[in-house]
Amino acid sequence: MAGWRLWVVALVAQMAFAIAHAGPAPDQPVIALHGTDPGRIALVDQGQLWIERAEQPPRDGPARWRPASRTALSPGYTRDTYWLRWTLRQDGPEAARYILMVDPARIESVALYRRRLLPDGSATPWTMARAGTDLAFDQRPLALRESAFPMRIEPGEVWELQLRAASRGALAIEPTLWVAEALIEEQQWRVWRDGMLSAVGLTLAALAAGLAVSLRDRGYAWIAAFLSSAMVYEMAMRGTAFQRFWPEATDWAQRALGTTGALTTVFQLMAMATVLRLRATQPAVHRALVAVVGLSLIAVAACIAVDYQTGTRMAAPTNLLLTAIGLIASFRAMRRGDPVGGVWLCAIGGVVLGIAPRYFSLLGYLPYADWIELAPSMVGTTGAAAVLVTMLRLLQRERRQHAQALETAVLERTAELARASAHAQASDAAKGRLLGHIGHDLRAPLASMVQLTRRLAPGQDFESTRQALEHGGVMLLDTIDELQRFARQPTAEADLEVLNAPVYLHGLLHELALQSQALMMAGKTRLSLVMDDSLPAVLSLDARRLRQVLLNLLSNAAKYGQAGEVALRARAVGGRLVLSVTDEGPGLAPEDLERIFDPFTRGRRSGDVPGLGLGLAIARQTVRAMGGELSARSSAGRGSSFIAELPLIEATEAEVQWPALQTQAGMERIGDGWVAVVWDRCAAVREVMLERLLQCGFDAREVERAEDLPEALAEAATAGHGLLLASSPESLPSVRAWHEWRARWPDMKTLLCAAAPRKDWPGEAGLVKLPKPAPQTLWVPALWELCREQADLPS
Repeated sequence: MAGWRLWVVALVAQMAFAIAHAGPAPDQPVIALHGTDPGRIALVDQGQLWIERAEQPPRDGPARWRPASRTALSPGYTRDTYWLRWTLRQDGPEAARYILMVDPARIESVALYRRRLLPDGSATPWTMARAGTDLAFDQRPLALRESAFPMRIEPGEVWELQLRAASRGALAIEPTLWVAEALIEEQQWRVWRDGMLSAVGLTLAALAAGLAVSLRDRGYAWIAAFLSSAMVYEMAMRGTAFQRFWPEATDWAQRALGTTGALTTVFQLMAMATVLRLRATQPAVHRALVAVVGLSLIAVAACIAVDYQTGTRMAAPTNLLLTAIGLIASFRAMRRGDPVGGVWLCAIGGVVLGIAPRYFSLLGYLPYADWIELAPSMVGTTGAAAVLVTMLRLLQRERRQHAQALETAVLERTAELARASAHAQASDAAKGRLLGHIGHDLRAPLASMVQLTRRLAPGQDFESTRQALEHGGVMLLDTIDELQRFARQPTAEADLEVLNAPVYLHGLLHELALQSQALMMAGKTRLSLVMDDSLPAVLSLDARRLRQVLLNLLSNAAKYGQAGEVALRARAVGGRLVLSVTDEGPGLAPEDLERIFDPFTRGRRSGDVPGLGLGLAIARQTVRAMGGELSARSSAGRGSSFIAELPLIEATEAEVQWPALQTQAGMERIGDGWVAVVWDRCAAVREVMLERLLQCGFDAREVERAEDLPEALAEAATAGHGLLLASSPESLPSVRAWHEWRARWPDMKTLLCAAAPRKDWPGEAGLVKLPKPAPQTLWVPALWELCREQADLPS
């Protein structure tokens, strides 16, 4: 209370100083009143203005009055004190009651000084009346939300008025002179208008709060907090809150403006973040929002406990940042297809358009006007209503979809039970067919193995026949494993573990073609391997799974090829590895193309060809487990083509794991008396080839640079009676250089291990070409062939 009294004393002292130093104003206009004037007389441009600067000490001498203007009376945030003065003269025949009303209602300190000017040039003493939010509401001259001062002017009287206005908040002064009867009608309209806006907003807030409780949804709770805070903020701006809620809290009447305004923006953005699920859908935007909300709460604390003007100046940029984040987040949500995102975008955009004039007015860039005070309430309430309606419609749609989903789930469950019953019956039938087909599926490879065993004899084809027998046994074991798995669960998807590793694709397919010769011989077909030159030499894939798929396809092609040609092709298409197996068999009917991949399903033209109908099902499941797809193309009488598309993942030679050599009889004597020179660009490949040659009895020497090759060959030629060059064609300088070395050392033998097919190297005696990584079944026979003339080796 003592502080309040000191404030009043200081205020009166300042006014006394100003009046004492106010000199005559001969150019001051006189406002003539007639008693029959319109109900409202605007005084903004009809008076004189003097600004008492806060940062300057009072000066001696008269105040510097100048004509007032609407722009000058909307300075925004200022610590200066504004003085206005007018001269009123009643020219009417009767006395009239007038009320000087000062808008807006949020001005903190308002005082009116008046005196009557006498005909002889003298004047009566000054009288003072106070209003504003720094005075308890019940002490005001009139019980109006705005600062209002009543006066009665007799005919012929001349009055001089001086109005003092100052505020910690944004200052805007709109003085008007009302005829008392007209002001009563105006106040009735204002009370009804503001009451309707508040009622609509609080009703929506109550609805949102009820939905938050019943649905346990925090989004509705934040919307309720936003609407409640917005209504309190608007009531504080229009003076209703001071009149109704805290008529004695003169300091809080001013601090409530910035506090509730900042909280309103925070609640609105938190509601948007919850409804649009920004934490999950836009985490970066959500983190930025939380950071700015923290800054806004600091501004709120400054408004409440520190300097009010400092707090409101901090709140303005944080509110602007929050609004910008809200526009960005709602726009991105709308682009993503969120049904509420577009409504939030319109709501926040509408609030921006509605409240922008008020911010410009608070900052002093726009003169005060009554519509500026009404726009935020109307636009904000409309936007919140649109969001609530959209959320309720979305909730209704979700419930309807949930009911439909339950109904669909019941129907699907019923259908699943029916399918399970049919599947159980089909499974029993499939198991019966399985027992009948097992004999056929095992008979074919066993018969092939018997024929090969009868033909097995020492000679040139011994090793290839032995490999064919071994491959047939492996096929039988794989067939038995597949039968056991499908017998347990015939329609299950393949549960395969795919282990990708770097492999030489050319070597893998070449080895596969050799292993498939027994199949081709049994089916009287010919196999050709065609590889595109653009294929990378080393790929990362599961070689075991790929071999299983291709053997399955080649086995089918051998069975249905009808003594024709089977082509295995490999190419790169659009970042994919495309492998195809094409035969010249009877082909497939169009209706069989899709069902041919179902377990225990075979084409209608299968005839008496043995099989269970499992191979293609297994192959497709394996390809899909490897991240690819297996499809079929066929036309009746023109053969079939099965295409496997896999991811094309390139790798390097240094990562390839070469197979180790297994000891076999006579292998360690192959290189007796031979000196081998090993060169390859890849150090890992050189080391493997060096180790293999040492294991086969060679005096092997490693060359690390291509330019050192001639010297190394010359030294090796003098060190033993046999010279072997082991390299890869892509690592040697050129075919021409190789011919020069052959001319210099005619007895030199060459073992070339290629990562990819090379057509530019000749096929000559003393030259053997192997695909990397050259398995033992190729490596050892190749060395035997090269070294047979100089070594006592078995042929």
